[in-house]
Amino acid sequence: MRISARLVAVAAAVSLLAACGNDKGGANPVVAAVGQMAKAALPKGKKGGTAPTAEPAAPVGRAELEAYGKPVLRIRAKALGQDAFLTILDTKDNVVTWTAQRQANFSLRDGVLIQTRGVGADLMSAQVPTLAQLKGGASYGRIYYFLGADDVGTRRTYDCTAATVGQETIEIVGKSHATTHVTETCTRPNGKVTNDYWIEGNMIRKSRQWASNLAGYLEFEKVID
Repeated sequence: MRISARLVAVAAAVSLLAACGNDKGGANPVVAAVGQMAKAALPKGKKGGTAPTAEPAAPVGRAELEAYGKPVLRIRAKALGQDAFLTILDTKDNVVTWTAQRQANFSLRDGVLIQTRGVGADLMSAQVPTLAQLKGGASYGRIYYFLGADDVGTRRTYDCTAATVGQETIEIVGKSHATTHVTETCTRPNGKVTNDYWIEGNMIRKSRQWASNLAGYLEFEKVID
């Protein structure tokens, strides 16, 4: 039975994350949660298939995550069927790279996604807005650089505008946060991307950001600062 190219790519991405569960630090709740990233079920026995369904992260409470003593970021990737907690791999100035046990990495500048590694057709880099531009309702250009399955690079340029939706209280793993919801609308002649940010003070507490055609939209929640 033939499997669609998209399904093969998704399966490859999931297999890369499978090593997360091999970490021997079983007592570490964050490691256990990250291990769940590879457990979403892929469709079986269907030509072409459909996207896998995301499973919730391991049932780890806020108290356990706080006791871990390190910053924690939650990620949901519906298109890849992933839901897990990430920890910091590296920090350079205002760019933080979060990791799923070094199998998949996500770099964010002040909370705005600029790079992914290990999720298939990765976002190689991006020219993105500053937090001040998002908060100020500015207009600006945004550029995405991708690497396709055939290792051919692609560039996409968008014209973007940020707009404040309003004040919203959100809950992240049992804790409420008073935030300002900002929507970023980006357009080009044959495409449109809409990203959402929930900003708390000078921090993006939660976001929904487009990463690539394969990964789709990634949802990030800053659980532990």
